[in-house]
Amino acid sequence: MIYISASSNAKVKRIKSLEQKKGRLKYGEYIIEGIKNVIEALDSNRMITAIYISDEFYNTKKFNYPDNIPVYCLSDTVFDGICSTKTPQGILASVRIDNMACIKADLAKCYIYCDGISDPGNLGTIIRTADAAAFGGVMLSERCVDLYSPKVIRSTMGSIFHIDTETNVSYDRLLEYKSAGFNIVGGALDDSSADFREKDYTRPTIIIVGNEANGMSQTAKEICEFVKIPILGKAESLNAGVAAAILMYEVVRQRS
Repeated sequence: MIYISASSNAKVKRIKSLEQKKGRLKYGEYIIEGIKNVIEALDSNRMITAIYISDEFYNTKKFNYPDNIPVYCLSDTVFDGICSTKTPQGILASVRIDNMACIKADLAKCYIYCDGISDPGNLGTIIRTADAAAFGGVMLSERCVDLYSPKVIRSTMGSIFHIDTETNVSYDRLLEYKSAGFNIVGGALDDSSADFREKDYTRPTIIIVGNEANGMSQTAKEICEFVKIPILGKAESLNAGVAAAILMYEVVRQRS
């Protein structure tokens, strides 16, 4: 274990840079914070490149440090400076981004496609819900918020390590899945949209959830069939994460 007491240390600067997309692209890594996330990452097949702990964490917490991963103990002040959470738990880790991750769609499973989701909390919620609903994976279009931003990772509450995800999934891929037998269903408040409960989700299905402000792209609309969740009150629409959860659990209901 290596002790670091200066914020000017190269390792500290590197881990701090991972808060920004530019740094994540440069080093091919992202940050996870908190005991639960680090443990779940260790239990998954993700490649953890380093673990960082505070001086207080080292002296007060019992933790099973792996022998094959570098561990750096930082002074409490330096550690707090590299955290993005308001109340750090004293441990974080850097994880290798898997640029080769590819979802191989299985006709026995269902999937969700995020078409331009821009809010980190919504994307994290969708991933967490897809994990809870036992979906086969979460696909992201090129227009989505960065999957590896700290806010997205925190919002998944560890589900990022339980379910397959793939970024930059093209509309052409969706067409290939459609040709292979998948039912492509998109949520849209359109006059031609069917009530979401009337659709048959016992078939292989991919649900598309669109951008919070603009909905699905025109290309996505041309690929899918429209469904809508009835708005009974005066709200104009539902939060994207909530709408995705309702659609996913209708799939679960029909398949149970």
